[in-house]
Amino acid sequence: MPAFADERSEQGEQAVISQASALHQAGKPQQAYQLLQSHADEYAGTFKYDYLLGSVAIDVGRPLDAVFALERALDQKPDYAPARAELARAYFLIGENEAAKAEFKQAKKAEMPADSKKLINSYLSTIDERILGSYSQSSFYLSAGLGYDSNVNSATGTSQIAVPTGIINVLSPETDSSVGLFEGGGQFSNAISTNTNVYGSFNLRAYEAFDESDFSTQVGDGVIGLHFLQGLNQYRVSFVGQVFALDGEANRNLLGLNGQWQRTLDAANQFILFGQYASLRFPEAERLDVNQLSLGATWTHIYASTYQPLTYLTLYYGTEDEQTDIPDSEFVGRDYFGFRAGLLIKSSARLLWSAVFSYQNSEYGGVSPIFGETREDDFFNLIVGADYLYSGGWSLRPEITYSDNDSSLEINSYDRLRALVTVRKEF
Repeated sequence: MPAFADERSEQGEQAVISQASALHQAGKPQQAYQLLQSHADEYAGTFKYDYLLGSVAIDVGRPLDAVFALERALDQKPDYAPARAELARAYFLIGENEAAKAEFKQAKKAEMPADSKKLINSYLSTIDERILGSYSQSSFYLSAGLGYDSNVNSATGTSQIAVPTGIINVLSPETDSSVGLFEGGGQFSNAISTNTNVYGSFNLRAYEAFDESDFSTQVGDGVIGLHFLQGLNQYRVSFVGQVFALDGEANRNLLGLNGQWQRTLDAANQFILFGQYASLRFPEAERLDVNQLSLGATWTHIYASTYQPLTYLTLYYGTEDEQTDIPDSEFVGRDYFGFRAGLLIKSSARLLWSAVFSYQNSEYGGVSPIFGETREDDFFNLIVGADYLYSGGWSLRPEITYSDNDSSLEINSYDRLRALVTVRKEF
């Protein structure tokens, strides 16, 4: 009975492979992919199935799925050059240049037609160009959105607060408004020498509170830096600047230096270590001036499944030291730490779902002279959205954001709900 069952299983696998191969050769790779995926629980781990699944996955734009399938195939037949060449192609498509180069070179050692070797040489030449950085690229975008903000000024909901000396009136308690978002920017990268690129970006953003224009904000920021490539490691160092304005008046200026190390662990995992030193200056409130130092790490993982879910987790710590000579200003500085966890799911070729949850704890350095207490905040933030991609670089994004700041000082406690629908055009 077991032998008969094994024979029937092999016949079933061969029937699926034959049908999928016929669909693939007929120019219907998506149907072939769906057929093979529907039998993954039965046949994943067998050489013929994994090799065909990997080849088809590449043709339907799922190179990460191809990597997992072809690696399984090569575990069984390490010397099978066609599978190794396909794995190299999958690595190439996900940007794993060093891994792709190694696999192409290994595949090239086998006997194959001259045209196949010529194609591999073309891939190797392109990879060398990538690694050497001998290319330039740039992109630009514009976006506009409309929505509603339940607390456009991020203020407490109460109008009066008790303090040791009596009662104070809150001048601008929580207020809601219809809002508009207008944004544009761009980025570029250009080689300046072997393995070194200069890169930069700029963004302009206007968040308009139509019903409460005093709380409209404008932000302009820019980055210029160097990008170094070294195998599976990438290094970046950059200068950053930002101007934040409230109702057209400069409110806060930032100037900083960033550093980042990125390591590709394998086809599915990436690790980033980063740090920033920055000065934050408040033209109309110099007592709030601080110097900021922050450090953090991010881990990103892509799962090999139909919807290609991507998850990431960022942990960080920072400190802000007050830069004023005014006595009793220790309450301005703070130490903070937090995390950010995100999930992206591609449910179709055009639809990408996303969710990001953030938490940050801040402990301030001294007693507030007005409230007679030391401030400590717990900030929570959740963003849920979806991006639908149209042709021609157009996309539509509905998004809901909920924020809650739980503070030991009542005047700094608030919650906020914002809903936006944004249209974006990439150039």
